[in-house]
Order: sequence, then C-alpha cells, then structure tokens
Amino acid sequence: MKTSILFFVVFLVSCKINQKKNGVEVGRWKYVSGTKTERNIIKGKYDKYGQEKGVWKYYNNDTLFRSEKYFYPYAVDVLYHKNGKISQIGKSYTTKKTWAKIGTWYTFNEEEKLIDSITFEN
Repeated sequence: MKTSILFFVVFLVSCKINQKKNGVEVGRWKYVSGTKTERNIIKGKYDKYGQEKGVWKYYNNDTLFRSEKYFYPYAVDVLYHKNGKISQIGKSYTTKKTWAKIGTWYTFNEEEKLIDSITFEN
C-alpha cells in the first residue's frame, strides 16, 4: 500500500508542466495565447538542455495546424489544412535558435493530393 501511494505521489510531481531548472525550460510545456475567440496553444517537451524534443503540436481554436518532430539539429515539420489533412511536409535544420527549411518540401491540396514540391539548398 505504501509503495502504491509513493508511486502516485511521484507520478503527480513528475507531471508538472512549465518547469525551469537553472533558468532553462525543461520537461513538458504548454503555451496559451490569444483571446476567447482566437486561442492558440503550443504543447511539447524540452530536454535537460532546453532544446525541443519529441513532437510539438500547435493548435488554433483546438484545431491542430502544425506538428514538429525534433531530431536535433533537424526537425520534420507537418502543416495541416483546417479539415485535418496534410498541407505541407518537409525538414528543417537549426544552428542555435535559427531554423531553415532544407531538402524537399511537399505541398498537398485538401484531399492530400500532391500539388507542388520545392527543394531548399542546405
């Protein structure tokens, strides 16, 4: 019984969001901005160095419009149409805090049919 209670307490403490360690964002974060009619939410995780890790999701009025999966120094970016279908997909690269598109980016219509692609130089 004591082990179960201890596990539950540790679980609750570990689920905290928007935490900083030595002034650096770490763990799960949730950013909320805007008004009641135009609300933006960003959810994701930082590693112990304050770099984004895993999947980050961007919402506008509870509709997912972008997701990013981080593999430092790269990220795979997916943008969505309002109907939830993929609009664009491509890869980005970072040098510190600056991100740039690299490789081939693909653009799709609202039925997810490929309509264009463009290649960015590295």
